[in-house]
Amino acid sequence: MIPNYKNTVAHMQAIGQIPYEEQEQKAFVKWLRVQRIRHIHVANERMASVQYKKKLKALGTYAGFPDLMIFLPHRILYVEMKRADKKVSKVSPEQKEWIEFLNMLDEGSARVCYGSGEAIDFVSSQLGRK
Repeated sequence: MIPNYKNTVAHMQAIGQIPYEEQEQKAFVKWLRVQRIRHIHVANERMASVQYKKKLKALGTYAGFPDLMIFLPHRILYVEMKRADKKVSKVSPEQKEWIEFLNMLDEGSARVCYGSGEAIDFVSSQLGRK
């Protein structure tokens, strides 16, 4: 199925709109799949009842953990996706704390990426591609 161009990041950028974080992440994940790079989305941004949020917390969910984990041969990357325009994207204190902690690990690298292009560049740089 061919996607509707009006629903793509490229179309939004062409008409001067800032794609939403979700759209940027979908574009990035599509690239990861084409490249056959293993990854997983950490679904911790739920809209849920207070009771269910308490259950998730008891099961090990933490606020601010990055959106994606990307598994490379000798490294794990952590990506917190944001909209491409930094003026409309805010990084929470919990997100900053996780990024800082994950960057202390020997086998990991974490980054806030503003847009799918920046995320692709981050992964490519870790793979030695430019």
